[in-house]
Amino acid sequence: MSIRWILCWVTLAFVMASGVAQAEDGGWGHLSGRFQVVGEVAAPAKKSVDKDQSFCLKDGDVLDENLLVDANGHLQDVFVMMFLRPDEKVPVHPSYDALLDQAVVLDNVRCRFAPHAVFVRTGQRLTLKNSDEIGHNCHIITFANEENVNLPSGGSVDVRLKNPDRTPGNVVCDIHKWMDAIVLVREEPYAAISAQDGTFRIENIPAGSWKFQFWHKKAGYLSKLEIDGYEIGRRGEIDVTIADGAELNLGTMKIGAEHLNK
Repeated sequence: MSIRWILCWVTLAFVMASGVAQAEDGGWGHLSGRFQVVGEVAAPAKKSVDKDQSFCLKDGDVLDENLLVDANGHLQDVFVMMFLRPDEKVPVHPSYDALLDQAVVLDNVRCRFAPHAVFVRTGQRLTLKNSDEIGHNCHIITFANEENVNLPSGGSVDVRLKNPDRTPGNVVCDIHKWMDAIVLVREEPYAAISAQDGTFRIENIPAGSWKFQFWHKKAGYLSKLEIDGYEIGRRGEIDVTIADGAELNLGTMKIGAEHLNK
Protein backbone atom coordinates (compact mmCIF):
# COMPACT_ATOMS: atom_id res chain seq x y z
CA MET A 1 0.00 0.00 0.00
CA SER A 2 1.39 3.40 -0.92
CA ILE A 3 2.26 6.11 1.58
CA ARG A 4 -0.52 8.25 0.07
CA TRP A 5 -3.19 5.62 0.83
CA ILE A 6 -1.83 5.08 4.33
CA LEU A 7 -2.11 8.81 5.03
CA CYS A 8 -5.67 8.84 3.68
CA TRP A 9 -6.71 5.98 5.96
CA VAL A 10 -5.03 7.58 8.99
CA THR A 11 -6.84 10.88 8.30
CA LEU A 12 -10.17 9.12 7.92
CA ALA A 13 -9.64 7.16 11.12
CA PHE A 14 -8.79 10.34 13.00
CA VAL A 15 -11.94 12.11 11.81
CA MET A 16 -14.14 9.13 12.75
CA ALA A 17 -12.50 8.75 16.15
CA SER A 18 -12.80 12.40 16.96
CA GLY A 19 -16.60 12.14 16.91
CA VAL A 20 -16.94 15.57 15.34
CA ALA A 21 -19.71 15.70 12.75
CA GLN A 22 -18.31 17.45 9.71
CA ALA A 23 -20.28 20.19 7.98
CA GLU A 24 -21.26 19.28 4.43
CA ASP A 25 -20.15 22.55 2.87
CA GLY A 26 -18.82 24.42 5.88
CA GLY A 27 -20.53 27.45 7.33
CA TRP A 28 -23.43 27.89 9.71
CA GLY A 29 -27.23 27.89 9.63
CA HIS A 30 -30.23 28.22 11.93
CA LEU A 31 -33.16 26.10 13.17
CA SER A 32 -36.60 27.35 14.19
CA GLY A 33 -40.22 26.30 14.61
CA ARG A 34 -43.36 26.57 16.74
CA PHE A 35 -45.13 24.10 19.04
CA GLN A 36 -48.91 23.81 18.91
CA VAL A 37 -51.23 21.77 21.14
CA VAL A 38 -54.20 20.13 19.46
CA GLY A 39 -57.19 19.70 21.78
CA GLU A 40 -58.32 21.17 25.07
CA VAL A 41 -55.87 21.76 27.89
CA ALA A 42 -57.12 22.37 31.41
CA ALA A 43 -56.38 25.73 33.03
CA PRO A 44 -53.33 25.70 35.35
CA ALA A 45 -54.22 24.23 38.73
CA LYS A 46 -53.80 26.14 41.97
CA LYS A 47 -50.78 25.16 44.02
CA SER A 48 -51.29 24.12 47.62
CA VAL A 49 -49.64 26.98 49.50
CA ASP A 50 -49.27 25.85 53.12
CA LYS A 51 -46.54 28.19 54.35
CA ASP A 52 -45.94 31.96 54.44
CA GLN A 53 -49.44 32.42 53.04
CA SER A 54 -49.70 36.09 53.99
CA PHE A 55 -46.86 36.87 51.59
CA CYS A 56 -47.11 34.14 48.97
CA LEU A 57 -50.84 34.66 48.35
CA LYS A 58 -51.06 38.43 48.63
CA ASP A 59 -51.06 38.80 44.82
CA GLY A 60 -53.45 35.89 44.26
CA ASP A 61 -53.15 32.14 43.85
CA VAL A 62 -49.90 30.47 42.90
CA LEU A 63 -50.52 28.40 39.76
CA ASP A 64 -48.88 25.27 38.37
CA GLU A 65 -46.58 26.37 35.50
CA ASN A 66 -45.62 22.92 34.22
CA LEU A 67 -48.09 23.10 31.31
CA LEU A 68 -48.41 26.58 29.84
CA VAL A 69 -50.51 26.93 26.69
CA ASP A 70 -51.66 30.32 25.41
CA ALA A 71 -55.10 31.19 23.99
CA ASN A 72 -53.96 30.07 20.53
CA GLY A 73 -52.72 26.67 21.70
CA HIS A 74 -49.01 27.53 21.60
CA LEU A 75 -46.94 25.39 23.96
CA GLN A 76 -44.32 27.02 26.18
CA ASP A 77 -41.21 25.46 27.74
CA VAL A 78 -40.47 22.75 25.21
CA PHE A 79 -36.75 21.95 25.30
CA VAL A 80 -35.12 21.59 21.88
CA MET A 81 -31.77 19.82 22.24
CA MET A 82 -29.05 18.71 19.84
CA PHE A 83 -28.53 14.97 20.28
CA LEU A 84 -24.89 13.87 20.44
CA ARG A 85 -23.32 10.51 21.17
CA PRO A 86 -21.20 10.38 24.37
CA ASP A 87 -17.97 10.63 22.33
CA GLU A 88 -19.29 13.15 19.80
CA LYS A 89 -18.24 16.78 19.69
CA VAL A 90 -19.68 19.67 17.72
CA PRO A 91 -17.96 22.83 16.43
CA VAL A 92 -19.13 25.93 18.29
CA HIS A 93 -19.64 29.24 16.51
CA PRO A 94 -17.50 32.10 17.92
CA SER A 95 -20.65 34.13 18.69
CA TYR A 96 -21.29 31.82 21.63
CA ASP A 97 -18.03 32.72 23.35
CA ALA A 98 -19.41 35.99 24.71
CA LEU A 99 -22.69 34.33 25.74
CA LEU A 100 -20.78 31.81 27.84
CA ASP A 101 -19.49 34.71 29.95
CA GLN A 102 -23.04 35.94 30.65
CA ALA A 103 -24.87 34.67 33.72
CA VAL A 104 -28.18 32.83 33.51
CA VAL A 105 -30.49 34.13 36.26
CA LEU A 106 -33.03 32.04 38.18
CA ASP A 107 -35.00 34.24 40.56
CA ASN A 108 -37.53 33.68 43.34
CA VAL A 109 -40.49 35.96 42.67
CA ARG A 110 -43.80 35.81 44.59
CA CYS A 111 -43.03 32.28 45.80
CA ARG A 112 -42.34 30.89 42.34
CA PHE A 113 -39.20 30.44 40.27
CA ALA A 114 -38.73 32.91 37.42
CA PRO A 115 -38.28 31.88 34.73
CA HIS A 116 -39.82 28.43 35.08
CA ALA A 117 -37.37 26.82 32.62
CA VAL A 118 -33.69 27.64 32.04
CA PHE A 119 -30.80 26.37 29.91
CA VAL A 120 -27.23 26.73 31.15
CA ARG A 121 -23.95 25.46 29.74
CA THR A 122 -21.42 23.57 31.83
CA GLY A 123 -19.23 25.99 33.74
CA GLN A 124 -21.48 28.94 32.94
CA ARG A 125 -22.48 31.15 35.86
CA LEU A 126 -25.99 30.40 37.14
CA THR A 127 -27.11 33.22 39.43
CA LEU A 128 -29.68 32.10 42.00
CA LYS A 129 -31.57 35.15 43.31
CA ASN A 130 -34.28 35.83 45.87
CA SER A 131 -36.34 38.94 45.15
CA ASP A 132 -38.96 38.00 47.76
CA GLU A 133 -39.37 39.38 51.26
CA ILE A 134 -39.01 35.90 52.76
CA GLY A 135 -36.24 33.34 52.68
CA HIS A 136 -36.12 30.53 50.11
CA ASN A 137 -34.06 27.49 49.27
CA CYS A 138 -32.89 26.55 45.78
CA HIS A 139 -32.26 22.83 45.40
CA ILE A 140 -31.08 21.77 41.94
CA ILE A 141 -31.41 18.04 41.27
CA THR A 142 -30.46 16.65 37.85
CA PHE A 143 -29.08 13.27 36.85
CA ALA A 144 -25.50 14.60 36.80
CA ASN A 145 -25.63 17.68 39.08
CA GLU A 146 -26.84 18.74 42.50
CA GLU A 147 -26.63 22.10 44.29
CA ASN A 148 -28.49 23.12 47.45
CA VAL A 149 -28.41 26.81 48.32
CA ASN A 150 -30.22 28.81 51.01
CA LEU A 151 -31.27 32.28 49.86
CA PRO A 152 -32.24 34.95 52.39
CA SER A 153 -34.44 37.81 51.25
CA GLY A 154 -32.52 39.87 48.69
CA GLY A 155 -29.80 37.23 48.52
CA SER A 156 -27.89 36.06 45.45
CA VAL A 157 -25.52 33.13 44.99
CA ASP A 158 -23.59 32.07 41.88
CA VAL A 159 -23.14 28.38 41.11
CA ARG A 160 -21.55 26.57 38.18
CA LEU A 161 -22.96 23.20 37.14
CA LYS A 162 -20.07 21.11 35.86
CA ASN A 163 -21.64 18.03 34.30
CA PRO A 164 -23.73 17.84 31.11
CA ASP A 165 -27.15 16.16 31.33
CA ARG A 166 -29.02 14.19 28.68
CA THR A 167 -32.40 15.54 29.81
CA PRO A 168 -33.60 18.48 31.92
CA GLY A 169 -33.69 18.16 35.70
CA ASN A 170 -35.63 19.73 38.56
CA VAL A 171 -35.26 22.77 40.77
CA VAL A 172 -37.27 22.86 43.99
CA CYS A 173 -37.54 24.90 47.16
CA ASP A 174 -37.25 22.64 50.20
CA ILE A 175 -38.94 25.31 52.34
CA HIS A 176 -41.92 25.93 50.05
CA LYS A 177 -42.68 22.50 48.61
CA TRP A 178 -44.94 23.74 45.78
CA MET A 179 -42.16 25.73 44.10
CA ASP A 180 -40.50 24.05 41.13
CA ALA A 181 -38.60 24.83 37.94
CA ILE A 182 -36.70 22.99 35.20
CA VAL A 183 -33.03 23.27 34.21
CA LEU A 184 -31.07 21.81 31.30
CA VAL A 185 -27.27 21.58 31.54
CA ARG A 186 -25.30 21.00 28.36
CA GLU A 187 -21.72 21.51 27.19
CA GLU A 188 -22.67 22.59 23.68
CA PRO A 189 -24.84 25.72 23.10
CA TYR A 190 -27.28 24.20 20.61
CA ALA A 191 -30.44 24.07 22.70
CA ALA A 192 -33.48 26.30 23.16
CA ILE A 193 -36.70 26.60 25.16
CA SER A 194 -39.94 27.52 23.44
CA ALA A 195 -41.31 30.95 24.31
CA GLN A 196 -44.84 31.93 25.37
CA ASP A 197 -45.94 31.92 21.72
CA GLY A 198 -44.52 28.42 21.21
CA THR A 199 -41.59 29.54 19.06
CA PHE A 200 -37.92 28.67 19.32
CA ARG A 201 -34.80 29.54 17.34
CA ILE A 202 -31.25 28.17 17.55
CA GLU A 203 -28.63 30.20 15.71
CA ASN A 204 -25.29 29.37 14.11
CA ILE A 205 -25.47 25.59 13.98
CA PRO A 206 -22.67 23.99 11.92
CA ALA A 207 -23.87 23.16 8.43
CA GLY A 208 -24.42 19.43 8.06
CA SER A 209 -26.65 16.62 9.27
CA TRP A 210 -27.69 16.53 12.93
CA LYS A 211 -30.25 15.04 15.27
CA PHE A 212 -32.44 17.23 17.50
CA GLN A 213 -34.70 16.09 20.34
CA PHE A 214 -37.86 17.61 21.80
CA TRP A 215 -38.75 17.27 25.51
CA HIS A 216 -41.45 18.67 27.79
CA LYS A 217 -41.98 18.25 31.52
CA LYS A 218 -45.52 16.85 31.06
CA ALA A 219 -44.57 14.25 28.46
CA GLY A 220 -40.83 13.63 28.56
CA TYR A 221 -39.55 12.97 25.04
CA LEU A 222 -42.16 14.22 22.56
CA SER A 223 -42.33 11.03 20.51
CA LYS A 224 -45.93 11.85 19.52
CA LEU A 225 -45.01 15.20 18.02
CA GLU A 226 -46.15 15.64 14.41
CA ILE A 227 -43.81 17.51 12.06
CA ASP A 228 -44.59 17.76 8.36
CA GLY A 229 -41.94 15.97 6.32
CA TYR A 230 -40.19 14.36 9.29
CA GLU A 231 -40.38 11.04 11.11
CA ILE A 232 -39.90 11.37 14.84
CA GLY A 233 -38.18 8.68 16.91
CA ARG A 234 -39.18 7.14 20.21
CA ARG A 235 -36.89 9.53 22.06
CA GLY A 236 -38.44 12.56 20.39
CA GLU A 237 -35.67 12.97 17.81
CA ILE A 238 -35.56 13.95 14.15
CA ASP A 239 -32.79 14.17 11.57
CA VAL A 240 -32.23 17.61 10.10
CA THR A 241 -29.89 19.06 7.51
CA ILE A 242 -28.59 22.55 8.23
CA ALA A 243 -27.46 24.49 5.16
CA ASP A 244 -24.86 27.24 5.19
CA GLY A 245 -26.41 30.70 5.46
CA ALA A 246 -29.98 29.36 5.62
CA GLU A 247 -32.66 28.87 8.24
CA LEU A 248 -34.49 25.56 8.51
CA ASN A 249 -37.99 26.36 9.77
CA LEU A 250 -39.82 23.25 10.93
CA GLY A 251 -43.12 25.12 10.78
CA THR A 252 -45.94 24.41 13.22
CA MET A 253 -45.25 21.19 15.10
CA LYS A 254 -48.37 19.65 16.63
CA ILE A 255 -48.97 17.45 19.63
CA GLY A 256 -52.27 16.17 20.99
CA ALA A 257 -53.32 17.43 24.41
CA GLU A 258 -53.80 13.81 25.54
CA HIS A 259 -50.04 13.26 25.30
CA LEU A 260 -49.28 16.00 27.84
CA ASN A 261 -50.42 14.22 30.96
CA LYS A 262 -47.23 12.89 32.57
